[in-house]
Amino acid sequence: MKRVLKSLSAMALCLLLLLPMAACGGGGLPEENLVEDSYDNYYEIFPYSFCDSDGNGIGDLKGITEKLGYVRDLGYTGIWLTPINPTGSYHGYDVTDYKGINPKLGTMEDFEELLTAAHAKGIRVIIDLVVNHTSNNHPWFKAALAAARTGNTQDPHFDYYNFSTSPKTGYRPYGSVYAEAQFADSMPDLNLDSEGVRGELSDIIGFWMKKGVDGFRLDAVRYYYFGNAKESAEFTGWIKQEAVKHNPDAYIVGEDWSSVSEIEQFYESGADSFFCFPAQGADGYVNRVLSAAMHPVDPAPVQAADQYYNSMLSVTSMAKGHIPAPFLCNHDTARIAGVLMRDVTRIKFAYGLLSMYAGNTFTYYGDEIGMLGSANDPAKRVGMRWTDDTKAIYPPDADPKFNYYVFDSVETQLKDEDSILNYYKACNRARNAFPAIMRGEAERIPCETQGVLAVKKTYRDSSVTIVINFSSENVKVGGLSGELKQGICVSGSVSGSGSSLSMPRFSIAILA
Repeated sequence: MKRVLKSLSAMALCLLLLLPMAACGGGGLPEENLVEDSYDNYYEIFPYSFCDSDGNGIGDLKGITEKLGYVRDLGYTGIWLTPINPTGSYHGYDVTDYKGINPKLGTMEDFEELLTAAHAKGIRVIIDLVVNHTSNNHPWFKAALAAARTGNTQDPHFDYYNFSTSPKTGYRPYGSVYAEAQFADSMPDLNLDSEGVRGELSDIIGFWMKKGVDGFRLDAVRYYYFGNAKESAEFTGWIKQEAVKHNPDAYIVGEDWSSVSEIEQFYESGADSFFCFPAQGADGYVNRVLSAAMHPVDPAPVQAADQYYNSMLSVTSMAKGHIPAPFLCNHDTARIAGVLMRDVTRIKFAYGLLSMYAGNTFTYYGDEIGMLGSANDPAKRVGMRWTDDTKAIYPPDADPKFNYYVFDSVETQLKDEDSILNYYKACNRARNAFPAIMRGEAERIPCETQGVLAVKKTYRDSSVTIVINFSSENVKVGGLSGELKQGICVSGSVSGSGSSLSMPRFSIAILA
């Protein structure tokens, strides 16, 4: 779905000229340009927990449709839906029907309405495509298992999975035979060399692309051919090739929870993006920079500026000319607010730093209000807190006694200019307003103020200068060019211009 670049409205342009101070937080933001091609701010939604439209205690597709206005207002231009197919679990990663909708989440008509509504708002929709494994209750596996047990090699499903008559590493017993199942016995691995399997998957990809989905998030790509990154990457490229047969702009993002070198190898497949796992979590680029910036002993801010600039280069170079996909956390990891010790300054500034990276950022629902969760997977997937009175959705085995909501609800944070939510909004709108942030290559430019990083990003015929104060003190910055277009602050506001900027602690200024 190509995007048409929207120019600033006359009213918005006047406001920018009249308000050179560029308010921080959620107010006084520039009008957005929707970036062409596959560059977006993505919002990850776990449908089971996001929004319950009918009061039955489970989130659903209609609930997501109801909240698309909220998602778009926050500046997200894409959503990723975790599995929506029929399944035997709450999480959905053991699919029993690749062309169906989980009845707990709604109907195919509900999904089609969601797609239509999302596209009308300029939001792309990608869905999880889980093809490393199926459910052990999938009809394919039932047929293949019966054939394996009887030795019926003529059965068309016989080679859909990898079987053995004796124990093997990564194989699990299913009665008299063993089948490869790297994750769990409820999720046997597909044999991706099978012509029958590839034919099925080609048909499934075409089915969803014809429905209008804009691409796929690929689960567990490094397990496609366990222990063989080269073959796994090649299969990832095959999926991309199948998708573009139906939509040349199909966006493919893969999950390879691994090292920089292996992620780089996967980018050679031709798929658009792979999640930048080195940037996320307690040991990731962003938190390391935060830890350096907030260390009480100088020259911590100087070191943080250097580290962050190097991380900008790493995120871009890792993608090998494709689209980086940095993120702070997702449904498999501890929520970022907990990682950052529930510190509002850290929570805000972390997202500000993420937002200045090139590529597509991914945000897990609820992070914009500082939700918590880390004990087990269900605890990372509890329901969104829309209002103070919203009845929480607890997936099975999520502890209802734990306080997942230490910060205010969506309703309350929307009204608070200094909230985490409105900080997220400011970051997203900056990315949408200035495509060079998403797409430009970073070039460090001289800045005499200690602990302040100045980076120029150029995309086509436009450029922006990003100025970041890593200091815990207010600072004066001079010697730069450009007018102040937006300030993004954990508190206070940026004022001035490139020749004389006043920046509060841990703030970001956008000059153009």
